[in-house]
Amino acid sequence: MNILVVDDSKAIYMMVSQMLDEAGHTSVWAENGADAIDKIKSNKIDAILLDWNMPVMTGPEFLEKNKTDSFTDAPILMMTTENKPDHIKKALSLGAVEYIMKPFTSDILFDKLELVFDL
Repeated sequence: MNILVVDDSKAIYMMVSQMLDEAGHTSVWAENGADAIDKIKSNKIDAILLDWNMPVMTGPEFLEKNKTDSFTDAPILMMTTENKPDHIKKALSLGAVEYIMKPFTSDILFDKLELVFDL
């Protein structure tokens, strides 16, 4: 699978991409929601791991824009430190299908991906 990792932290991207690579997946990095839209236009994306807090376009702003413009139908999994119930509810209401709390292990990541794709 091609998985878009949308996070302004290169360290987080490197950690997640290593997990994905070890499982035979390909990762693409976007530093924010606006960059993610560009990457979606130029890559086949099967799933999106989306951070909440980023410059330029936040995770919720990306979800809102996708809800109105429908630029991707790839499942979107939030990947964030934001753990308040209101944040989780907001992300899910805007179209995220799962919520992964940072920090997480590869087991948690792949459990969530399995839930989404029934692998």
